[in-house]
Amino acid sequence: MAFRLLGPVSAVDATGVTVALGSSRQRALLACLLVGDRVPVTVAQLIDLLWDFRPPPTAATMVHAAVAGLRKALEPAHCRGDARVVVTRDGGYVMQVSPDQIDAVRFERLLARGRQAVRADPGRGHRLLGEALGLWTGPALAGVEQVFGRTAAGRLDGLRLECAEFKAEAGLELGLHYEAVSELETLVARNPLRERLSGLLMVALYRCGRQSDALATYANLRRSLAAELGLEPGPEVRRLEMALLRQSAELDLPVRPVTRPGRSPAALPIPLGAFVGRGREQSELAALLARHRMVTLTGAGGTGKTRLAIEVTRRLADHSGAEAFFVDLTPLAAGAGVEETVAAALDVRTEPGQELVATIAAALDGRDSVILLDNCEHLLDRCATLVSAVLSRTGRVRVLATSREPLGMPGEHLHPVRPLLLAVPDEPWDRIAACEAVRLFVSRAAAVRPGFAVTPHNARLVLEVCARLDGLPLALELAAARMASMSLRDLAARLDDRFRLLAAAARPVDPRHRSLAATVGWSYELLAAPERALLARIAVFPGTFDLAAAQALDGDEGPARSDGLLTLSRLVACSTVQLEEEPDDEPRYRLLETTRQFARDKLETPEIARLQSRHAHHYLAVAEQVEAHLFCAGAGPWLARLHRERVNLLAALAWAFGPGGDPDVGTRMVGCLWHYWDLRGARSEGLQWVHTALDAVGTETPVQRLPLLSAGALLHIGCADFDATAELAGEQLILARRTGQRMWEGDALSMTATIAWARGRFDRAQQLYEDAVIATLAGGSVWRAAMAEAQLARLHRDRNEPDAARAVALQSLAHARQVGEELAHGLALDVLASIEHRWGAVAEARRLVEEALVHYRLVDYREGEASALHLAGRIALGAGEPARARVAFEHSLMLCKQIGHRAGTAVAMEGLADATAAADGVEADRLRAAASRLRVEIGVPAPVS
Repeated sequence: MAFRLLGPVSAVDATGVTVALGSSRQRALLACLLVGDRVPVTVAQLIDLLWDFRPPPTAATMVHAAVAGLRKALEPAHCRGDARVVVTRDGGYVMQVSPDQIDAVRFERLLARGRQAVRADPGRGHRLLGEALGLWTGPALAGVEQVFGRTAAGRLDGLRLECAEFKAEAGLELGLHYEAVSELETLVARNPLRERLSGLLMVALYRCGRQSDALATYANLRRSLAAELGLEPGPEVRRLEMALLRQSAELDLPVRPVTRPGRSPAALPIPLGAFVGRGREQSELAALLARHRMVTLTGAGGTGKTRLAIEVTRRLADHSGAEAFFVDLTPLAAGAGVEETVAAALDVRTEPGQELVATIAAALDGRDSVILLDNCEHLLDRCATLVSAVLSRTGRVRVLATSREPLGMPGEHLHPVRPLLLAVPDEPWDRIAACEAVRLFVSRAAAVRPGFAVTPHNARLVLEVCARLDGLPLALELAAARMASMSLRDLAARLDDRFRLLAAAARPVDPRHRSLAATVGWSYELLAAPERALLARIAVFPGTFDLAAAQALDGDEGPARSDGLLTLSRLVACSTVQLEEEPDDEPRYRLLETTRQFARDKLETPEIARLQSRHAHHYLAVAEQVEAHLFCAGAGPWLARLHRERVNLLAALAWAFGPGGDPDVGTRMVGCLWHYWDLRGARSEGLQWVHTALDAVGTETPVQRLPLLSAGALLHIGCADFDATAELAGEQLILARRTGQRMWEGDALSMTATIAWARGRFDRAQQLYEDAVIATLAGGSVWRAAMAEAQLARLHRDRNEPDAARAVALQSLAHARQVGEELAHGLALDVLASIEHRWGAVAEARRLVEEALVHYRLVDYREGEASALHLAGRIALGAGEPARARVAFEHSLMLCKQIGHRAGTAVAMEGLADATAAADGVEADRLRAAASRLRVEIGVPAPVS
């Protein structure tokens, strides 16, 4: 786990996912335990730090609660025996973590090493200081407002500025004055009284031929010092001004001694921008290279393989003293010149009568060396032959290769390089700002538009841009360069034409990186004809897909099943198709959106239409297969399959109801998906397609129309849209009675009953529910009868009729057990639990609600789970168990927030307030106030007690 203080206080687990730390108090507590010397901090000390010496009476209890909450967030696996992170020692709390897990400690260590290297080895110093600055994601300890936090943040922010100064100095030593000017101008504008910064900017401007601007910088510094402090600039800056006026030779770029190429880590390229993200991957690769002598980084074009390899090689050279050699194979034609290129990088001469590879091996034998072979994909056989020969004749040489596919040689260990991690859109803005892809985009955008940063207002748009570019570092850098001339919103709007938009605004040396199209085209040209044909066909998939779906696109002219699998496997091997990890071990495949657009452009319009038709018919078959399993036992995995295929199903619907589509395919598919949409809470999405299908079938086809009317009524009632529900259910009732369809008649009666209940017509609702049960059973639908009976039992409960409520709930449970379906089963148990709780059978109510939760979770019905958890919390409160109640309410609150159930969020906060009141009255009041504000916002009043 890694801990971040250089930006919003956060923790990141081993998979790169930001940990949900909970309340702001728990974030502040984490900061308390991480800053300083990380010695045990007593409860009394924590109270003073967290409340700035003005604590409330219950502060000690609140500290213990915050520690418990922090442990819960950071130690989810402790119950399996994993080590504690927050430990009690010597009468206080302390974080049991290594210094390398804390970004602030790593920053200070890199700063110290970089500062020492600036004069002796400016290339190394520039890289170390850039790496240090790359750890920052925003103002230090953002979100921690206590005095201790602001004090620590002030110190760290000062070190950040010092680091930027030393990095600029190293850049000037390396002749990077053009690159330094932009960064120094921004820093001077923010720190107008900082004499050293102004001095560095003066030198940079002078070396760029801008003597007048350099002198103007001195004049601005002098005015600022006089106005703010009544001081004159110091002697060093005054001496620099005189040197500018004399155009002194001391201001010229220093001449550095020439070193033999390939003999030191300086032979590695020195990238201009700071390296962002991939901290865990660097550590994993360093460990992999320590254990194995041949490691290949594989991945699609633009994923950042070369940059990652350079950083890992440089780190290894810095720490072990090994020599590092960089060999770029990009310019070579297929099969030519590999040995000669490696020999030139190593400064090895050909020996008469000797094979060149033998000479290379002899030159390296006995030396600790790392060779970085970059871009091997078009020279696989020659690279494998060379590497095998060198490694077999030397004992201390290691090779790190980058390639879009493996070299395929014995002893090779692979490390796939994937796109940068992305945040989830509904995460808080500060977590979005902290994700790797966003950090890279913002870092590069700020270089061309000083001051650009992630804010609460633009965070989701920044994330959208990064996600649509697949988190590909090359695409992010090219897009960020466009921020010099267009707004973020304009950039996002133009991403559909990404290949034209992302022709490089900057001019990279590597021709493959001058545009996104060039990078993808390089990979495409290396494919064989069958691989190109399959790639173009699978571009029709907007999301992940399985082998059966890919083969369904082939039609009668497609290759045999085994040939299709082999071709797809080749595309995976060369990183053109991504292989997705699935919990059921069934492989699924995915194209990056950038690759998909490129491949789709290779298809003619008639071929696209044929493929879309085959795609839609395949997913109709999938939906119909799944639908047959949704209303019986074991529906959970089938619902999960629909969820996996959601993007493909939506694409099929869009084609079916679009120009040139087949509305019958779409109508049949909607009839299979309504239950999934309802369980997932995707009612708006479902209603869009239900109404589209209703328009398509018209009023003359009752067999097709009845299921659609039922689905629409159900989804509308889930949105509390009673007028629309009444309209659809009314039409359904008339049509069902006219055609003698008893099941659909009962279904319509049940919907009508729910509307009557909501409008206060209780007698009418009871009669309608009873009629609905009779009709659905007569129509053969035990499942629909069980659902109607559960609602009828609720009605009896709310009318204070315990005997009738219990009897009907038990009948609902019996019918649910008869069909075995999880939703009906969970609902019947949930309602029965609420009845037992209301009339005092606490133990039975608890047993029933826990059983209901099991069934809800089997079909991932989160609305039902949140409701049942709220009931579990009320049962625990009534039994005098506030801690148990708090856990249930917290879980319910989390689920409601996840699914956007705002009324449920208010109810959960009110329950949590009741569970918290005795221990923390201030927190309880805060929760009640937040719930009250939310109720006003959504127009849902609190229930009358």
